[in-house]
Amino acid sequence: MEIAMNICSKEDELVQRFENTNPEEFLNELSDSTGSTKENFEILEQIWKYNLPDSVLNVLIHFTFRIFDTKLSKSFMEKIAIDWIRKKVKTPREAMELSTKRYREYREWAKNAAKEDREAKKPSQLNKIESTRSKAIELAASSSSMSDEDLGKFVREMFKSWF
Repeated sequence: MEIAMNICSKEDELVQRFENTNPEEFLNELSDSTGSTKENFEILEQIWKYNLPDSVLNVLIHFTFRIFDTKLSKSFMEKIAIDWIRKKVKTPREAMELSTKRYREYREWAKNAAKEDREAKKPSQLNKIESTRSKAIELAASSSSMSDEDLGKFVREMFKSWF
């Protein structure tokens, strides 16, 4: 119960911070600790045109900083802003809920994409290994210095390590 209250109180503190700080100040606070650039402030000015409530914009800044390692991404922020406008997000809690959901979906997608990528590479890596071994056998077979008996041993050793 104490842990749940602690999480709620941290979330409440964050919501209050989102609600009581204008986006420029909020970005400036984050920038002080990360050394953000002028570019971040220029991106913020461009995102302001979407007319999100300041508290919701602060959530967007916070979310983007977490995703992009203390940098703002204009295209990412625009996509999220448009999504939140469509969903009529008005409060920081709604924005936090959506950003958390989006982040979980992204992590799941990234995990699956990495797994699919690894699985897709397996056949091509096996083909490269198989090709390399085949070339080694061909080279050994064409070598005039290797007896038939030695070639047989070599090929058997290649097949042992193959399987």
